[in-house]
Amino acid sequence: MARFGTVNYLQQINNDTFTDKAINFFAADGTTPLDLTDATPKVVIRKGGYNGRIVETCTVSNGLTWTSQVLGQLVFGGFDLDWGSTGDFYYDLQLTYATSGITRTYIRGKIQILEDSTE
Repeated sequence: MARFGTVNYLQQINNDTFTDKAINFFAADGTTPLDLTDATPKVVIRKGGYNGRIVETCTVSNGLTWTSQVLGQLVFGGFDLDWGSTGDFYYDLQLTYATSGITRTYIRGKIQILEDSTE
């Protein structure tokens, strides 16, 4: 079983607002919500691959919003797609746990940005 999942966001439009995406974390049984009150989420988005140039860093109140930390519910989005170009951008979502100091990547993928004809 993979330690992380891949979620690709295809055909977003340059200069639009990235549509909110709800993310729910579950315990190993797949049904019990994961309590993330000890976790701090972070998303880094890069152009040109997972090691490419950073175009956006999302944290709580800046592209990430907890719906419920106790129930492991997070929303990713609500920021403008104004990264200066179109094409494929790569991201990953990490959680850092305060008590243990452990950082884990749970989701990664691609965001495809298409050209906007309205400016």
